[in-house]
Amino acid sequence: MFSVSIIALGAALAGETAEISDLVTVTGTRAPVAAERLPVRIDTLSRETIEVEGLTDLVSALSRYPGISAVQSGGIGATTSVFTRGTNAKHTLVLFDGIRVNDASTPAGQFDAGQDALGDLDRVEIARGPLSSLYGSDAIGGVINLIPRRGGDSEFAPYVDLSAGSFNSIRLLAGASGTTGALEYGFSAERYQSDGFNATPARMALSGNERDGGEITTVTATVSYALGNGFTLSGLARHRESASDFDTFSGGPGFSQRADDRGLEISRNDQTLWRAGLGWESADERLKSTLRLGDVRNDRESRDGGAVTDVNAARRSFAEWLNTWQPQGFDTLQPVIAFGLHAERDSIVTDTAFNNPLSRAENNTGAYLNLQLLAADALDLSASLRVDDFDGFGTQTNWALGAVWSIPQTPFQLVARYATAFKAPTLSERFASSAFTTPNPGLEPEEAKTWEVGARASFELEDGRSASVSLSYFDTDIENLIENVFDFTTFTGTNENVGRARISGVELAGRLDISSTLQLDAGYAYVEATNAVTDAPLLRRPRHAWSAGLVWQPVEALSLSARYHNTGARRDVTYDDDGFFVSGNAPVAGYELVNISGQWRFSEQLSAYVTVTNAFDTVYEQPAAFAGAPRMVMAGLRVSY
Repeated sequence: MFSVSIIALGAALAGETAEISDLVTVTGTRAPVAAERLPVRIDTLSRETIEVEGLTDLVSALSRYPGISAVQSGGIGATTSVFTRGTNAKHTLVLFDGIRVNDASTPAGQFDAGQDALGDLDRVEIARGPLSSLYGSDAIGGVINLIPRRGGDSEFAPYVDLSAGSFNSIRLLAGASGTTGALEYGFSAERYQSDGFNATPARMALSGNERDGGEITTVTATVSYALGNGFTLSGLARHRESASDFDTFSGGPGFSQRADDRGLEISRNDQTLWRAGLGWESADERLKSTLRLGDVRNDRESRDGGAVTDVNAARRSFAEWLNTWQPQGFDTLQPVIAFGLHAERDSIVTDTAFNNPLSRAENNTGAYLNLQLLAADALDLSASLRVDDFDGFGTQTNWALGAVWSIPQTPFQLVARYATAFKAPTLSERFASSAFTTPNPGLEPEEAKTWEVGARASFELEDGRSASVSLSYFDTDIENLIENVFDFTTFTGTNENVGRARISGVELAGRLDISSTLQLDAGYAYVEATNAVTDAPLLRRPRHAWSAGLVWQPVEALSLSARYHNTGARRDVTYDDDGFFVSGNAPVAGYELVNISGQWRFSEQLSAYVTVTNAFDTVYEQPAAFAGAPRMVMAGLRVSY
């Protein structure tokens, strides 16, 4: 039989089931709203799925979703770029529990996904498409929100997870969460280290046999305390340290070849953040208001043979006022209003081998408004508006309109959305200088316009089984892209707003309960991303990508998972077998990966698991000139109460 209830796609892909009233999201609206009402696609990766599939780091988590390309230049701790819906790596905004964590000290201000493990996370929410009308700069391709573990049904729920495996890899996680009286809390500590593999492909003449290892250490604590009369105090603190080895592009007699280099390392890639807040909720729970302030610091250091070559530091201090309101007397419209103010100060200090030292700071403020309402029995409308003001270039206004129509007497919904978005020029892009670089303080923001249409449905089948499907088409134009223009007369380059990009694509995803013990999910993405000035394909965006996963639980104690990934051909910067540069935009063959995981529960508290990634030991490069991870086996024990 069919049902008109629409289960959120993200929950379906994660293998979760829940009542519609429980399926709420804040990433796509900045207010709790049932996912069925949203015109934004939200993929939710749950803690349960993380454990069933044996996922350990953010790169593996993001890579399971076609249309999100996580490109890592080595093993754990290695630099990783994330391309969402074909946009640039700097066009994805990443949040930790709502805190902006993109690194302002990087040249493009992007987030490095290779530095984070998953042990302290309850779930990962991925909102696809532009959300600058809610979050401001960076949110052109999408928003990724990392949400930590906290609270729960018991007063004290400790957990320990210990695993070891290939390449002398060791992972240890310990923590606890719970709710006792007015106190809700969560804390964890995680260490993940590995000797790694050689990041220079074996096909290259100067590859050698050096392993490029890495390590990540994370400590997280979050707490909230109900003071009474609707007031709540909250706090969050997190410190993450990581380091990794990498290889050179300047090896060989002429210092121009891709080659092993035992002395190169990112010796420090640390992030420290904290936030404190005071919230108030009305007695009827219709109005919620929160004042919060906090700080995010990023510190990176690179070394060559023990000598420091590059030092980068960034600090973001912020204060915000966040509100959600459900007005009385409009039960038919079911309105939800979110509004707020945000102020921050970004500062960077850099001292690198090829640029002059740089120390700069900038203030910006933003105000947003989001409205969600039921215009008719089956038509949900949403509208959002945000105005940002930056020291460097003034005011930027972005908006979005969306609609969700639930077709009466059917399980189908039609979805449409139009939105604008922007990426502010970074302090490095505007002020960095060297003998070959001229600063350009007058850079303007990169600007994008996106429209999207789609359909989705959820079906309730016989024997308690369910199925869901989603199809969407999107089209994005980006203008004022910042590119370095080199003057061969003066032999200097300057960043200028001269680039344009055209991106369009199709996303298809679905899930099916084949039986009460066997679930299948699959996803496919077609992305056409081109330089609108030259018509050349943009790098590192596969035109075709898809994945499929099976979860089988033949008996209550045993669960088995298998996932197939297919990454299609794409364009990249290429090097030949001698390690010499060949092309800045050449075709690169696709590849296929299979990951397998199994878990056995000895009791409700104790389980053992084995995970095999790249089970068939496929040789591939992602990105080109960087070896992909070979087969890796990890076995572990998990204890939880």
